[in-house]
Amino acid sequence: MQNVSLNRRTLLGASLAAAVGGFQILHAEEWATPDTIETTDVYTFLVMGMDTRPDEAELNTDVLMVSRVDLANSIVRTMSFPRDLYVEIPGIGYDKINAAFKTVAQNGKQDWMKGMAATRATIEYNFGITIDAALSVRFEGVEEIVDTLGGVTVQNPYDVSDADYPTLDYGTKQIYYPAGEITLNGEEALEFMRTRHQDGDDGRVMRQQLVLTALLQQATSPENIDKLPELVAKGRDYVITTIPLDVQTQLYEAAPNIPAENVYWGTITHLLWGDVIASGAWVYQGDWDQLPGYVQAFLNGEI
Repeated sequence: MQNVSLNRRTLLGASLAAAVGGFQILHAEEWATPDTIETTDVYTFLVMGMDTRPDEAELNTDVLMVSRVDLANSIVRTMSFPRDLYVEIPGIGYDKINAAFKTVAQNGKQDWMKGMAATRATIEYNFGITIDAALSVRFEGVEEIVDTLGGVTVQNPYDVSDADYPTLDYGTKQIYYPAGEITLNGEEALEFMRTRHQDGDDGRVMRQQLVLTALLQQATSPENIDKLPELVAKGRDYVITTIPLDVQTQLYEAAPNIPAENVYWGTITHLLWGDVIASGAWVYQGDWDQLPGYVQAFLNGEI
């Protein structure tokens, strides 16, 4: 049985590598450091989930994470950052961390790379870490991926209800997801990950991590091998990244060898407090003598 399992993992990695045609690869025009990415066993990636509306009027970074991928030891450690965290945006000033993207990307897709680079610079500057490359995913892409896999099953720890969930047409709707094991389609998975009216950013980050962990397990399972080329093809429409093609291939080949128990999730919300700044906006504040060291220690596997 062990040999069968290993053969399936090898086949899965080969299928992923063969499917790679490369997501849209762009190169930073400013702020990005370092200028190139070397092939290695450990990478640090910035991952952004973008709330984009059909009219392109909104460019909100709703999901913001930094992932440390250790291929040599098959470990992934991901730190989530709340979008309302009050930080210094280099060259711009103090604002919520998700403002880094939309402040410089006012022309939508034309300035998308500038928004990614500004967000990357903000993370590097405030937390003292070096990011190798960045990746942004439009929310429509999450729906497509979930539906292609036939839905995603998660263990919801408690009832989730939102009477004013914001829709893409700037309206609201009521949503409800019961406690226990639930299987979500693409639209439902997105709602489940985005809602925060009931339990704030802590709850939203927890649900994002539940869905992403389940998706990783499903996408790398042997029964989904035949769906991988379709998944990659769909991703090209919704993913923009600075990860070079050779590194993408390296990551795809390694993905089947990363067990779920080696995927760790972190958050800093327990170190933050709410505040209202002079403009009247509600933000998260933190002790900046403490936060960078905590984030670095988590990514390094020290906590």
